[in-house]
Amino acid sequence: MNQEIYDQITGLIDKSQSILLMTHARSDADGLGAMLSMYKVLKGMGKDVSAVTNDPAPEELGFLPSLDIVQNSIGGGDDFVISVSTANAEASKIKYNVLGDKVNIVISPKEGGFKPEDVSFLQGSAQFDLIMTFDTGNLEHLGPIYDENAELFFKTPLINVDHHASNTDYGQINLVDVVAASATEVLFGLLKDMEKKQNKKLVDEDIATLLLAGIITDTGSFQHSNTSPQAMATSAELLDLGARQQEIIKNIYKTKKLSTLKLWGIVLSKVQVDPVYRMVWSTLSEQDLREAGAKADETGTIIDDLLATAPGAEVIFLIKQGDNGVTSVSMRSTSNAVDVGKLSTEMGGGGHIRAAGFRVSGQSFEEAVNTVVSKARAFQAERLNIQPGNVPAPAQEVPQVEESKEEVPQEPQGERVETPLEFAAPEVKAAPKKEVKPEKKAAPKKQEKKEEKPKAEKKPAERKSRKQTTKKEQSKQEKPTEAPKPEVKVEPAAPKPVEPAPAPTPEVKAEPAPEVAPEPVVEAQPAPPVQEAPAPAPVAPEPTPAPPTPEVAPQAPAGTVINPKTGDEDTSAPDPAAEKRPPDVPDWLKPE
Repeated sequence: MNQEIYDQITGLIDKSQSILLMTHARSDADGLGAMLSMYKVLKGMGKDVSAVTNDPAPEELGFLPSLDIVQNSIGGGDDFVISVSTANAEASKIKYNVLGDKVNIVISPKEGGFKPEDVSFLQGSAQFDLIMTFDTGNLEHLGPIYDENAELFFKTPLINVDHHASNTDYGQINLVDVVAASATEVLFGLLKDMEKKQNKKLVDEDIATLLLAGIITDTGSFQHSNTSPQAMATSAELLDLGARQQEIIKNIYKTKKLSTLKLWGIVLSKVQVDPVYRMVWSTLSEQDLREAGAKADETGTIIDDLLATAPGAEVIFLIKQGDNGVTSVSMRSTSNAVDVGKLSTEMGGGGHIRAAGFRVSGQSFEEAVNTVVSKARAFQAERLNIQPGNVPAPAQEVPQVEESKEEVPQEPQGERVETPLEFAAPEVKAAPKKEVKPEKKAAPKKQEKKEEKPKAEKKPAERKSRKQTTKKEQSKQEKPTEAPKPEVKVEPAAPKPVEPAPAPTPEVKAEPAPEVAPEPVVEAQPAPPVQEAPAPAPVAPEPTPAPPTPEVAPQAPAGTVINPKTGDEDTSAPDPAAEKRPPDVPDWLKPE
């Protein structure tokens, strides 16, 4: 697609010797990078090249290679030429002297002399074979330098290299790629084609750095939406060619003067928001620049670094007061649906869909601000379909904010009425109430009854203790027993079933045996059978299967019965049913 254009450009360059290179006023890294790259390439080809821009380059771009060759005027345009004919006389010496407000030019002839009719006057003009412009949407963007030399641009062939969608194709040859991220990306394609045709390398490390600087700045260090795969691929090629990427990042993004930081503070303090038209803007006057001690070129990155991040805004712009009554406006949008390039074009400027700018002249700064804000509102009103009757919408938002403030005191009320939290407390307290059962209160009452009638209640305890001892003996002799197991199992769960066995568990735990021990009746009945067998000593090894009995059995004297639960001596009266069981006494108690 571009090959035909490449051929036209290279052919015109080959035919030209004196070439003028230019970029837009208030130049940036993209315009300067493209212009300086082409300057170095043409100089290497032996061409006479002049690089001109209307304004001095910003200080933060001072690191760009060969920046010192940039001029701020087109040489020869202001010259006044005095022409003297030498047809009748030959000049031998020429000198001049200044007398007051006059300049006298003295020409001494070798022979003869000069007459007034031999003298003529001409207005000087620059002589160029070719003009190339970079990153410039139209010729007016070149600034006053174009107005002063307008004739030059109409009679000299012009090559237009750009990437703006608003470009007016003002050149005889237009190399414009609106998909490209920067003008340097467009130029890099041309330089690679020139390398193929000349069969030599043209892009060195300095040129690669200049080209990469344009891509990095126009993509916001690869953060803007114009960062395309082609831009990334071009950047990778330039890095391979030696582009100094860290040098670019350090000087443009990581180095800020104190005056620039003060300027940021002033801009942020003057930010205005219009939520109806979804606009955010700020202003910078000459007084603001003086207070911050800053220059006009320090405002270049403010809109991208600060204002473009405002949430909810669709149109963002910074209005800056300039010299000679000219106010410059930089605009940004937050989506492709909002074309600020169109708005800027209507105001005499241009740019991209999401980044553009224009100038307002012939008005005071206050009038220019009102004009720009009104124009932006009209643009948004048409786009958002805001009718004139809906314009006072901001006033309607104020009561909405007040209503939200009225709701604020209701928030703590809502927290106080949080019933789940209030009901949660009794639920937590109810848990320990379930654990504290009324059975514990019934236990002391049962103990009081036991004290009143100890004999009647101790018998079942004695039966159980006797049955427990005999159970161990019967397990060894493999003799079945009747219902000892259910009675033993009832003891640990005694607190739950109160009616079947009201006293088994508390009787064992209460240990009332010491009070009943001195009764003679209890000791007289079991004495004869137990004393006849003084050899209960072997009983100690037999209860070894049960862990608690081995420790208690050897300490018990003869004729005593041990409670397997408590391990204490049980001297209570024997069970009447146990008296009938002497025939069933184990064999080891019988005499041999």
